[in-house]
Amino acid sequence: AREALEARVRSALSRSHSVRTQEDEQLLRDHAFVASALEARDARRRDRKTEKEARAEEREDPGERTSSNVQALANMIRDAGSFVLHTGAGFSTAACIPDFRGSTGVWTMRAKGLAVPMPRFERCAPTKAHMCAVALYDAGYLSHAVTQNVDGLHGRAGMPRTAVSELHGTVFREKCTNEACLVTTIARDFDVTSKKPHNGAHRHVTGRLCPGCGRDLRDVVVRFGKRIDDDVLAKATEVSRASSLSLVMGTSLKIPPANSLPKLSKTLVIVNLQWTAQDKHSKLKLNARCDDVLEALCGALGVTVCSYDPGADAIGARVLAAGETFVKDESGHRRRRDVKAEEATTFNAGEGEGDDARSVRFGVGGEGESNKHEKFAPLSKRARRMKNPSVPIPTNPATDRA
Repeated sequence: AREALEARVRSALSRSHSVRTQEDEQLLRDHAFVASALEARDARRRDRKTEKEARAEEREDPGERTSSNVQALANMIRDAGSFVLHTGAGFSTAACIPDFRGSTGVWTMRAKGLAVPMPRFERCAPTKAHMCAVALYDAGYLSHAVTQNVDGLHGRAGMPRTAVSELHGTVFREKCTNEACLVTTIARDFDVTSKKPHNGAHRHVTGRLCPGCGRDLRDVVVRFGKRIDDDVLAKATEVSRASSLSLVMGTSLKIPPANSLPKLSKTLVIVNLQWTAQDKHSKLKLNARCDDVLEALCGALGVTVCSYDPGADAIGARVLAAGETFVKDESGHRRRRDVKAEEATTFNAGEGEGDDARSVRFGVGGEGESNKHEKFAPLSKRARRMKNPSVPIPTNPATDRA
């Protein structure tokens, strides 16, 4: 009975004063308390929507403010002696790897029913930010990097493997799960997940056999809801707690346990174009691009930054040997047109073929400009709650709504 009454009152409220009948006016007078409660509920809903849209908006500070904040960050680093760098998907967008919650991110576009093109990881070169991180590490300012990314760009830029904690694994490494085997992990110069014989969050077999025992090798990518490697998490926790300063770049800090690690340090600094869940806990927030901030920071600290050398990177050397080129982004923004048809993969449920496409996990897409016309059903609420923080994979709209 209450639901029926609320439906009648809401119907009356939905009509403007000029078209309301006498029955509508009488209903609203007789049930003023219900009408008031419904109006307040609608107002709260509008406020939440406005707040959500404001948080999703990308804002970039004026150059003068960014310069001032970078100088303040440099002073904080000098006082602390060193810092730990925490990176998310936004740290690699300049390498043409899409993020998740940005204006053209995977989940943002999926919610609109649009596919997102993705270049092969091998063709994504380390960005200025990655090279600056290496320079800061060599100079002694950066003690450790904790990343949620699986692109392996920190290592390709020159960071020692012991100085990087890859919370969600990497697509350039596979492992043998046979405890009696002497082989534990194998580093590759190609994406080990690109030709997996089976798709699915629980199917990690890569299709190759262990050279030590002959059993199936498995990728090390940690998907949503799965357990992070204990040693990796322990190391990330240790360095975060030991450091007096954590610099967080390109992550919304929504996915545990990565979102809790930066708070273990005494001081928190965040660099992100969007709102993050930890802004209120940060001592300094920079609304700027990761490349710009780290390049300016190196200048403020007097650190020389080297350019990326593909010859010193096994993955980059393989790309050049195959006569291929790296996807470039001269403007600092991802350019979809740089991702060619035979090299792109889109986050849809199709199946492609060919050596250059991740045909098992993703369908092969066309030019970036044409992909905007490629549509499928938007994500359901259940699917949006189950977003993957590691490698975005297609979901079946039919099963999402089951």
